[in-house]
Amino acid sequence: MGEPRITVEKLRFNDTDMLGHINNTMYSVALEAGRVELVREAGLLDIARGHGVVIARIELDFLREMNWPGEVRCETVVHKLGNKSFQLRQHLLHAGEICARAHTVLTTFDMATRKAVPLTEEWRAALDRWYLPEF
Repeated sequence: MGEPRITVEKLRFNDTDMLGHINNTMYSVALEAGRVELVREAGLLDIARGHGVVIARIELDFLREMNWPGEVRCETVVHKLGNKSFQLRQHLLHAGEICARAHTVLTTFDMATRKAVPLTEEWRAALDRWYLPEF
């Protein structure tokens, strides 16, 4: 079993909205940072080699507000591996509490053909580091 990939983003004053809490768009930005760091570290985001990932589906549950100042901690795990796609689960934590949960399906993508490609054994082995299906 793996462990979560941790990414920390600083909350900025300009992330707040008229209600005084962190705007919902910042949640998506923090989740993206977590996804990108994981897929880059796993070797799936490699523009020079012509491959990357695209989002096929994303679900985002807002559980509680975040406030400035502070940081948001994004915990990202690999939930499931398919043939041409894989699923991530993510939690956003602020002040030690889960503020949001996301479930994302990503497809491995060939930039030249603009089509999904199968996950290679190398990619599967790299993603295994964060495989945690019960997250």
